[in-house]
Amino acid sequence: MITLGSLVGKTNIKIISIVTTLLFMSTVITDFVGRLGQHSTEAVDGQSRSGPVRSSIGKLSMLYGEPNPLYERALAGHLPHNKNFGYSMYVLREKTLPGYWSKPAYILDQLLAELALPEEKRLKWLVWFDGDTVLMNPKIPLEIFLPPDDGWSHVHALVTNDHRGLNNGVFFLRVHEWSVWLMTACLGTEIFDPEIDLEFGDQSAMGMWLKKERFRNNTMHVPQRWFNAYAGYRGETNGLFADPLAPQTKVRANSIKEGDLLVHHAGHKSLRAQRMAPWMDIAEQHLPQWELNLDETTYEQEIRDFWKKEAPKERKRVDDMIKNEDKKAQEKAKQKEADAHKKEEESKKKQDDVRKAEDLKKKEEESKKADEAKRKEEEATKPDEAKTKEAAKKADGDK
Repeated sequence: MITLGSLVGKTNIKIISIVTTLLFMSTVITDFVGRLGQHSTEAVDGQSRSGPVRSSIGKLSMLYGEPNPLYERALAGHLPHNKNFGYSMYVLREKTLPGYWSKPAYILDQLLAELALPEEKRLKWLVWFDGDTVLMNPKIPLEIFLPPDDGWSHVHALVTNDHRGLNNGVFFLRVHEWSVWLMTACLGTEIFDPEIDLEFGDQSAMGMWLKKERFRNNTMHVPQRWFNAYAGYRGETNGLFADPLAPQTKVRANSIKEGDLLVHHAGHKSLRAQRMAPWMDIAEQHLPQWELNLDETTYEQEIRDFWKKEAPKERKRVDDMIKNEDKKAQEKAKQKEADAHKKEEESKKKQDDVRKAEDLKKKEEESKKADEAKRKEEEATKPDEAKTKEAAKKADGDK
């Protein structure tokens, strides 16, 4: 099996070859998705091409399949935010590819559509939002998260990691050819390496490509809490930590706090609705303790400090990520090898047990046959003994 680590180690020539071919392939995919998108994409809140676009940031999401009222409510939760800051938002309403691969395909389609416009009419950034995110504070502008022009204008992607690696539930992409290459590479990963182990599909593919030299120099990993926070541990009802009005009982760096932009309910699909609904209820009430003004939050100071102190450490952070993932991959490979060895030993033992049982059964059958033969032999000799005794008795009588 080809692992992420082994693919990262392949030659640059192969990478260039793959990506070049993928770009050609993207024109075909984009044509398909683009034509389909004419009927399956909707603008949320009227900030569309026909009207004035007050922000250079656009939002993207997707929601299709069986009707899901909770996800529809979450999508509608963007309306106040979009109106406050003039964000255009487009939502893919039809599945175009298997799994969640419609996501990078749709992003690629939107990127190429923007780049086809005159530069002065283009959006500058696209922000992706998964359907299981709940916008909690419509007073927070997305612009505050963008990289400063002074020294960081080369950054084209803002992403966040959780304990498993990249989580692309919410992320920023600059409208730039670099982003086209990235989405194209992600989209074609499984086609060119069908045996690659992508645990989380498109998310794993994106995480892998972002650590390659071709893309890592233009990527910034920022604190997850900024725009991709998790609910953390707030209250407990039936074993679920899902009370937005309760205080955090176990504070973590990626846990949402009052005034933050949104909360992301990643994972736990079977419990997602139960976890998500209370947050949606609170978001729709527009409570003052959650909808703080920007200057009442810690965002501005945190962001200034990050770009001054933490952003310069990005290369080391990614190096550490790669080392950590390589270590995990090695441990996983060792565990897999150990499991395979254990399985093989168990199989051998099972075969030995079967063989022993068969041998025992065979011996028992042979013993049984021998006993039966002896019994028959004994029965066969009994008439002869009787005749002998009778003859002896007769002989005695004759005397």
